[in-house]
Amino acid sequence: MATDKTHLPVEFLATLAAGAEPGSAAARMAAEQARGVADSQQGGPLLAALLAKPYRESAPTWLLEAAVANGLRQRENEYDHLTGSTSLVVLALVHPDCDPALRADALRRCSDRRLGSLGAAHHPADLCTAVANELHRRVPKPPHMTPELLKEPTPAQVVLRTGRLHDAVFEAAVSLLPDDLDHAQLEDEDSIAWSKRIRKAFDAWGHMWSAVLERHPDRHPQLLAMTTGTSASRLVRDQLLGSVPWTVEPALLRQLALDDLARFDAAMLTVRICTFLQDGSSKEQARQHFAAELAALEETERRDIEFLYLRDGFEARWGTDSAVSWVRRAADGRWRLILNPTEAKPAYGDPHTWQSHPDELADLGRHFAQTAAQALRTWKPKDLYGISTASDLRWIRDMLVHLPELTPAVEATVRLVIRDARRGRSGPQSYDYKSQEDRRQFDELLDAITRIVADPAPQPPATRRTALGNPEEVTVRSLSAVTAEVLDAYLNRHTGDDALVEKALLSFAWHGHRSEPAFAPLLARHSDPRHAVHTLTRELRRRLGGGPSNREAWARQVLALPNCPSETILALPAWTALKARGHHYNSTHPTVIALVEAALGDDPHAWQRFADSPISNSGPNAWLRLGDILTAAADGTAWPKPPGSR
Repeated sequence: MATDKTHLPVEFLATLAAGAEPGSAAARMAAEQARGVADSQQGGPLLAALLAKPYRESAPTWLLEAAVANGLRQRENEYDHLTGSTSLVVLALVHPDCDPALRADALRRCSDRRLGSLGAAHHPADLCTAVANELHRRVPKPPHMTPELLKEPTPAQVVLRTGRLHDAVFEAAVSLLPDDLDHAQLEDEDSIAWSKRIRKAFDAWGHMWSAVLERHPDRHPQLLAMTTGTSASRLVRDQLLGSVPWTVEPALLRQLALDDLARFDAAMLTVRICTFLQDGSSKEQARQHFAAELAALEETERRDIEFLYLRDGFEARWGTDSAVSWVRRAADGRWRLILNPTEAKPAYGDPHTWQSHPDELADLGRHFAQTAAQALRTWKPKDLYGISTASDLRWIRDMLVHLPELTPAVEATVRLVIRDARRGRSGPQSYDYKSQEDRRQFDELLDAITRIVADPAPQPPATRRTALGNPEEVTVRSLSAVTAEVLDAYLNRHTGDDALVEKALLSFAWHGHRSEPAFAPLLARHSDPRHAVHTLTRELRRRLGGGPSNREAWARQVLALPNCPSETILALPAWTALKARGHHYNSTHPTVIALVEAALGDDPHAWQRFADSPISNSGPNAWLRLGDILTAAADGTAWPKPPGSR
């Protein structure tokens, strides 16, 4: 469009400049026209075209200044480093005639986000070096981490939100990230307030690093190298394991996981030292007895043990649960997603796609479970109230799910844990939302653990996550909720259990529209299929119960059986049988019609009594059997009573 400052459309001028040769009359004319629109949004494409072609090698200072000013005035967006105003600023700042003072002044005027866009990997090294220098000017030294820096991030944090940064900019930004916490106790701050402040700051520090690691998955090894030996080293490793493990290259994830498990040795040594002390030995004797093992630890681990348990004033009993505490914290935190990959998903949308193959994750789970089994050997019942939080049980469930084999010793100790958890479940409760949510998870975990150890048949690890427990205790409703694969595997492990097969058959009625496994092959698992389906149908109210949908689902399966005996069909609830759909919509099944006609014949009184029968779609009379009603109608006898309930 033309403006009051140009005599020609800006679009025309930009197109003309893009094809003009340096020094040509067309280029000079377009540049003169650009003066009039240099401070408008429409002038941006014209200025960019001039710097990209006719003024690429040599440009007047006013043109470079105008391009910078125009670009910095334009609205920023997440993709500025690809197109738009940032590209215009780049053209000016990388130009051979750009004065260093102009470049430095332009970078000072940039927002933090645009500074990150200017430091993108595909931009020239000189510009990116200048960006890194500007970043150092804005952040002379890394600040201490505080929760407020998540809401009002430093320039280094903002720059690292750019997807792919130049190495110089990336390294500068990482080196200037908030570092460590301010452990100094504030004036008028008691120890409880200090502890809460430090915990909040540490959590914020983890969130910050999690965002950086997720944004730059290709730089994980570099970030590990850059933070080695710093206060952030352990935090970065834990965030890779626990916050964004799906983004980590498989070999690196395995190395991080196994390195983490190697730290468990210090926890086990702590248990042994504290047990040694509880048995009556002195702390000096403990130092001598465990000298070689203490010397083999990393310095920080050795220092922690000596500070906490081998000096006066600290009681040995405080460390006897160190191994259990270690695996509990790991399963509840940094190992949680590796052990339960399907939990790695955003608030909305599909689960994250892992770089590691499921088999690789399962192998890591096996390593964790074997470590947890060592901790289990040191487990002791808790105090008077028992265990009562979800984290007390999560590591047990994860261990059971991933162990290659459940030994009698493991199962025996887990049963003690279950007993302790039931004591804890009956203890005092809080009623705030967080406590109630933890109690809900606690109950789910306790039920899952109980089902795993209650199943008397050997279970491969793949089946334990959906364990159903003892066949004698499993319910029809529980069987209705599992997939066909889980149900088949469960039945295969308990071959010959007719009572379980009968529950599985009834689960079709609870499920409503289960198509797999098919009803007939499932019935064939029974030692006496004909008798089983007849007995279940006659005892449907006692064995199944429920509403109309349950009765209708059972009738569909029975009527679909090939050569189903008439006596079994006559045992169906009358109303349900009469409603059973035939070959066409809104029609009754032909077998039911045939049985009714055969029973009532041509007797008008029988038909009238049948029409006046007490059958219904709900209530106790909904369970009246078709055969009993037809007999009473044909013989003129009293109507039968509904069959007994559970």
